[in-house]
Amino acid sequence: MFMTVQKKKVKLLFSEILYIESQLEYIKIVTTKKVYFSKMSTNEIEELLPVDLFKRIHRSYIVSINKIESYTAEIVEISGVSIPIGRSYKGIIENL
Repeated sequence: MFMTVQKKKVKLLFSEILYIESQLEYIKIVTTKKVYFSKMSTNEIEELLPVDLFKRIHRSYIVSINKIESYTAEIVEISGVSIPIGRSYKGIIENL
């Protein structure tokens, strides 16, 4: 998948994406190698991602299912980062 990052197209591999965080009109894409910022909405990026590899767990977060190390009813942990699970998204994690 190619993403526009600072007016340049950057190739991102689905296997390298850890999670995506919404930040106002930008999204922060955290990969195993680097952090990227792109001007698009969480809904737009969610439509580009394969549903079998990524799940939205919060209004502001989409996570890579394969990168989840542990989780509770409130948080998901990926690479030592705790990501909150939104109240309306709780059932998604339980169905993994």
